[in-house]
Amino acid sequence: MKGIIGLNSTKESDVLAALEEAKESGDIQWVRPLLETYRGHESEVIRTEIKTMLGSLKISAASDVLADALEDPEFAGFEADIIGFMWSSGFLPEESLRTVTACATDGDFQCIVEALTWVEELENVHDENQLLDSILLVRGAIEDDQKPEAKGLYEALLNALLVLENQQ
Repeated sequence: MKGIIGLNSTKESDVLAALEEAKESGDIQWVRPLLETYRGHESEVIRTEIKTMLGSLKISAASDVLADALEDPEFAGFEADIIGFMWSSGFLPEESLRTVTACATDGDFQCIVEALTWVEELENVHDENQLLDSILLVRGAIEDDQKPEAKGLYEALLNALLVLENQQ
């Protein structure tokens, strides 16, 4: 099987062959299908291979695909992975700040950790509304106290956001 369609194969060897083709092509058209295969495939070998690929992307346009996936209900439960792919690849689009922060306040412990890491990598934020919305989201999560075990992480996330605010 050739091309992206090989990612949908039930045969692991076909999927692995498609992944090799994806590595060679390095084309943006592969990013969303790779995310879909990562989300839906049961093989740890395939998931690990895709995780490595998505965590080392060098296609700047992939940042938009990953950011879009964060807001797509089809990827609910995979936000931590996607944020991890973003920061591992060096994608820190400040226009995704509110989305990443919302994932942290809605997500599990791992999602909060990934979001904190992503925010700590930001050098500055030019969109004051994105920053203020993010600060309010995190303050709300702290005050809501629905996840008391995450309070320390939320406070660290808030501090990272306040540092960005002070740099404006």
